[in-house]
Amino acid sequence: MATGDGWTSRLLTGLAEHLAAAGVGVWRDTGVYDPAQTGIVIRSVPPSPDRLITLAAYPVGSANPGVADHQLGVQIRVRAGADPRDCDDLADAVYDLLDGAAGLTLRGIAVVQVWRQSYTSLGDDSNGRWSRSENYYLDTMRPTARNTD
Repeated sequence: MATGDGWTSRLLTGLAEHLAAAGVGVWRDTGVYDPAQTGIVIRSVPPSPDRLITLAAYPVGSANPGVADHQLGVQIRVRAGADPRDCDDLADAVYDLLDGAAGLTLRGIAVVQVWRQSYTSLGDDSNGRWSRSENYYLDTMRPTARNTD
């Protein structure tokens, strides 16, 4: 399997593409962005650009044996400029697109529904940029050889 072909990688890449298609940010596989862009990255928190959306998956709940239904948490960290309202505005754009979304297909993965579970401010960093951590839950389908229904 090549890098990026796994289920979680495809889901996060599909989510990045979904955010970019809606104009919330810019997704590039290379992770290289112009300073004025809102970059979308997976797991990392690079020093630039100032406006950034980071996607990271984590497990929630437990799977039922034999069933392909799968619940996944995705931490969406947003960072923006020195005015905390900029950070809130970016987080609002993510919320407006994702909370309550249903029937999505992201890189071939069926996402039944999405909702924001929680969020908190992370304060400002040493460069004066404000951040928030948002936790979204995704009900998905993850069929495997043993989980088929």
